Amino acid sequence: MRTHTHLAVMLLAAPICTATAQDRISLLEPGQRVRVTVPSLGLNQHEESFSGVQGDTLVLASMRCPITDVERLDVHAGRRSRAVTGALVGAVAGLLAGVPLGMAEQSRYDCDPNNGFAPCIPPMPTIPVMLAALGAGVGAVTGAFIKTDRWEEVPLEQVRVSVAPQRGGVVIGISMAF
Repeated sequence: MRTHTHLAVMLLAAPICTATAQDRISLLEPGQRVRVTVPSLGLNQHEESFSGVQGDTLVLASMRCPITDVERLDVHAGRRSRAVTGALVGAVAGLLAGVPLGMAEQSRYDCDPNNGFAPCIPPMPTIPVMLAALGAGVGAVTGAFIKTDRWEEVPLEQVRVSVAPQRGGVVIGISMAF
């Protein structure tokens, strides 16, 4: 009796899990760029144009694959610049280049506050700060011209149940993602 109850629950859950995955995928618009991972077809982050869903099959521009075989599906969410990253890299590079230069200049600077001349202002801190600011500016401008794709994952089911007829009965497959 217990086996029959489990079997009935799994058979009822199969259409629900498949329908939910299809509903989420069907929110995509035809022509959108997608990135799909389907290990059974040897595809890892394969970029393609989305065409639609037919039954339980994901239809792309040049291929079809069962939705249950799709391990991951991402949709293209535009492009972004790398200005902030460029500014940070440029600032660090300017600072790293400025410290030895400032130290070299400091060693040449005769700073004797007892000599009666103008107040002693060592140049050491100003050189790294100026080079860091210059590097940040150059890095930000450079990073603004570097554009990268943004991808958003289309959530697929955590539990998938598949049912297939077999001689003398039915085969039930369950896969869970953690």
